[in-house]
Amino acid sequence: MAEPTGLRERKKAATKAALGEAALRLAVEKGGIEAVTADEIAARAGVSTRTFHNYFPSKEAALLYDFHQTTAVLVADLRERARHQPIWDALRDGAIGMNLDRLDIDLMRCREELVHTSPALIKEQSGQFLELFAEAIDIVAEATGCGPDDLYPRLLLGGALVTIKTCTEHWLADPEGRTLAEVITEGFAVFERGVTRPPAPGA
Repeated sequence: MAEPTGLRERKKAATKAALGEAALRLAVEKGGIEAVTADEIAARAGVSTRTFHNYFPSKEAALLYDFHQTTAVLVADLRERARHQPIWDALRDGAIGMNLDRLDIDLMRCREELVHTSPALIKEQSGQFLELFAEAIDIVAEATGCGPDDLYPRLLLGGALVTIKTCTEHWLADPEGRTLAEVITEGFAVFERGVTRPPAPGA
């Protein structure tokens, strides 16, 4: 996704990012997004509550703003890669290209922990995954010569998205062991080889 151009667009992007970080940090401090109010998020970000509601429909959406941004990058990158790469490779390399390991690892880990313990955040993230799927399925379908309602492209995209999420969570548990790119590469290789054929012990 292209960087915002123009002063107004950059200010909007900066305000959204500030609100997203404020929501996350407050949720960490208070032990969950349920204990945080929109007023508190706005105050922490230095804007009015009205501004908060202009940008986000809920505090959960604000906390998961980074997720929305990175998936938008993935879709834009996938569209370009699919023109010259096999679609499975394009999905893998697009995931690596998001460079999630350049973000604040501690905040990423905190966000995952919050999501796993909050029904509201689980619902919000599930909705975002559905949006991502809807945006990407036409790209995958075209690349495979199928229709967007056909089973094959839907299974392919669904498998890739699950692999990306699982690999990211696995890497966050031990970010010092290997790079995220290495974990994603292995995850896609395992899926491609066949999930019913586990690797040999020690492999």
